[in-house]
Amino acid sequence: MEHFSNELFADVVRGINSNGHVDLQKHLAERCSQCTHAFDTWLRLQSTTAREKTYCPPANAVRMAKLEFKARHSEEVEAKIVFDSLTQPALAGVRSAGAAAARQMVYEVEGVMVDLRFDRPPRSSCISLIGQVLDQKAPRVSLANAAVMLWNEKGLVLAETRTNGLGEFQLEFEVQNRLRLSIQALAGKLIRIPLANLHLDHEGNEITDGTRPGYC
Repeated sequence: MEHFSNELFADVVRGINSNGHVDLQKHLAERCSQCTHAFDTWLRLQSTTAREKTYCPPANAVRMAKLEFKARHSEEVEAKIVFDSLTQPALAGVRSAGAAAARQMVYEVEGVMVDLRFDRPPRSSCISLIGQVLDQKAPRVSLANAAVMLWNEKGLVLAETRTNGLGEFQLEFEVQNRLRLSIQALAGKLIRIPLANLHLDHEGNEITDGTRPGYC
């Protein structure tokens, strides 16, 4: 008995009409064991390939993995803090005003200045970080499109973004211990900024450097 080709089975399971389609269906109705087995095999193959796209990781996860790989294989330079508003006593009138107090921190490394401002958005329990990366040697040169990543102590990326045309960026996150910020702003080098154990003082509604663990 003459049986049917694999090409025809492949067309049938994919829903493609071709010569021999009707003859194959009649032949399968006659319960040919060899062709029935072949047809079942092709059906399982088609079902497997149809699910293949669900096995692919999300595009965002792939992008994050690429960023993390690039960051881990870049030479790191650690920035030094040159200013922290927490160490500057506020005016008596400001202390008594009861308004939310943002914390500003400035870091420097190899001619690059990173200005960070930590604040609490209205009706939010998280921390908002607004920053700007500036080239002190060429103030008018834009440090745009620099990759900015926030890491936890386990080496996982919590948030990531890129600087705009003015070198500015913004992140929002739940505060944790041992966070660090990395900025790909130097050619071939990664700026590393170890952040203090930021703590959200709910009573004073301000950002402090409390050492107790927890979330904002």
